[in-house]
Amino acid sequence: MSYLIYSLRDLMSEWSDNEVSNLLLSFKCSADTDTEIFLKKKALNHESNDISRTYLILDGDAGNFAVKGYFTLAVKCLMIDDRADKAHEIYDQMNINKGVAQAYLLGQLSKADGTEKGLGKKMIDIALETFIEGNKMFGCRTVRLDCKNEPKLLKYYESCGFTPIGMSRDGTMHQMVAII
Repeated sequence: MSYLIYSLRDLMSEWSDNEVSNLLLSFKCSADTDTEIFLKKKALNHESNDISRTYLILDGDAGNFAVKGYFTLAVKCLMIDDRADKAHEIYDQMNINKGVAQAYLLGQLSKADGTEKGLGKKMIDIALETFIEGNKMFGCRTVRLDCKNEPKLLKYYESCGFTPIGMSRDGTMHQMVAII
């Protein structure tokens, strides 16, 4: 598995708007169409407005790249619900202050249809390495992600080092954290 990793920000500065848009439009993920829609319709706006950073995993050669996967990174506080079971040791490591933990966010993670097994884990590893570099520069040790309520996904993220800490306030997503 040999891919190139590009930040969307770099591509936006080096390629024409049309080239970037066409690249993003080529991404297909039938397993999670929400992530496909994010990349095609929201990623450029999030990048331009400094909401998040998107990293693309590309396959191919110059002029003929295909997006095999992508992930987004951001900073987003994590509200800790008063009802949370704080007996879990991970809460002691999260630096919670007045019900809020500063956290990095692994916001989106998706791979294209037909992409071989193992790319998701590789993208998580790259994201965590990036967060570790951020930690060295300005602190913060908690990485969060919000996971759909699917047992297979929960188990997968747990195998990647994330711990479930409860449901989102709206009850639609499992909140998971890893300490770096």
